[in-house]
Amino acid sequence: MKIHCEQDIADSRQRGFTFFELVIVILVISILGVVALNYYYKLLVDVERTSMEHDLGVLRSAVNMQVASHFVAGDMVGLERLTESNPMDFLAEKPNNYLGVISHYKLEEIEKGSWFYDSGSQTLIYLVRNQLYFETELEKPARARFKISPVFSDKRRRGKTTKYISGLSIKAVEPYRWLRPWG
Repeated sequence: MKIHCEQDIADSRQRGFTFFELVIVILVISILGVVALNYYYKLLVDVERTSMEHDLGVLRSAVNMQVASHFVAGDMVGLERLTESNPMDFLAEKPNNYLGVISHYKLEEIEKGSWFYDSGSQTLIYLVRNQLYFETELEKPARARFKISPVFSDKRRRGKTTKYISGLSIKAVEPYRWLRPWG
């Protein structure tokens, strides 16, 4: 009978986790969670950067289509007027994060990760969500401002050189750069 009691005591010790084992398991799960959340945040930064650059690429294509249609029509005056326009107007389908034309606003009240057109300065603005990975000359909040700019070429005729608008491009008003979250 004594053997049976020792067996019961040994079984009772092995039935559950010790407090130390439980703490180790929680610690390992916590570390894995922090690593996973950090990786997820870095992915969100890359998604935002890629999305913004994609939108700019689509806008540049739309501006180029407008340039081509004005050249074909011979409408050089209309081409020059495009430099004062909102490039989002050239898209058949605007991005979901485009808020529209805004004239009076406070940057702090605008949703981060959004595009909008400032009619006062005639600039297209992207308000950055992940500001830690974005550098610009502008003060906070982090943003990038873009404007349609003319591209000039030289035309030589009878020994005289004159400039004419040969295209349009979307350029950043101030330099900016995305920082790599992975490096």
